[in-house]
Amino acid sequence: MDLFKIISIGIITTVAVLTLRQIKTEYAVIVGLAGSILMLIMVIDQLAYIISYFTDIVSKAGLDVGLFGAVMKIVGVGYLTEFAAGICADAGSAATGDKILFAGKVLILYLALPIITELINIVIGILP
Repeated sequence: MDLFKIISIGIITTVAVLTLRQIKTEYAVIVGLAGSILMLIMVIDQLAYIISYFTDIVSKAGLDVGLFGAVMKIVGVGYLTEFAAGICADAGSAATGDKILFAGKVLILYLALPIITELINIVIGILP
């Protein structure tokens, strides 16, 4: 990942969006979305490496892979909903972005249920 490329794309996208908002508002949204997606694509390889790295650690440590998978899903939902909400806010629809964030939080709670259950079982097993 070349941070300077991502920063450059971000700055160019911002300038283009600000310029296009004065001329053609509908194009500004499309350019902003395209720039955001391009920056996301640029970090996908690093995200895949991080997931692979942690998967190796979990398997070597003998931890429950299912619970680790739930944690990774939770992190993914958090990142994606924040990204989508930011795009909505940039497009002038912060209310829609707020709904996406709410849905993401509900999904995170749902995905966390197996982890919470396991923690409760551990606590119950410790009690006399």
